[in-house]
Amino acid sequence: MPGSTEADRQRAARLAQTIVFTSQGTPFMFAGEEVFRDKKGVHNSYKSPDSINAINWELKTKNADQFKYYQELIKLRKSHPAFRMTTAEDVANHIVFDDVTEPNVVSYSIIDNANGDEWKEIKLVFNGNTTPITTTIPAGNWTIIAQDGNLQASGLGKTRGGKMTVPPTSALILAQP
Repeated sequence: MPGSTEADRQRAARLAQTIVFTSQGTPFMFAGEEVFRDKKGVHNSYKSPDSINAINWELKTKNADQFKYYQELIKLRKSHPAFRMTTAEDVANHIVFDDVTEPNVVSYSIIDNANGDEWKEIKLVFNGNTTPITTTIPAGNWTIIAQDGNLQASGLGKTRGGKMTVPPTSALILAQP
């Protein structure tokens, strides 16, 4: 992301891993990603020295918010079997994609207590744009799990649905018991 700020890159990293960890299949996280390791900008570090490839653990303190976000993301996935369906049939029966016209936006629901999950429905909206988007959430009692670069597996707050703004480069995750 040439010309972007570190904060912009951290938002993009959070969005990318949120997509990975809420998708079906085995998630993958690059070593040190949770502390925002950057290998000093070297893209192919195969023959680079340890000064490039070593994980700088001081970044865990510097990027504590990023580390906490990744911890919560892992906790969310481990706590909810809806993110870990094992058959194509289950995925086909429990994931419903929304008809989205905005570019760089993905929106879908995981429904019917998928894979024995305690949540009846999980609504996920990913905004890969550099501008906010507005989405309409069905009326109901929703718990906000992720919003505007923040995530808490136990919930950040409540909403009744309706029109909601999804800030740039972020995920909106809602759960309905």
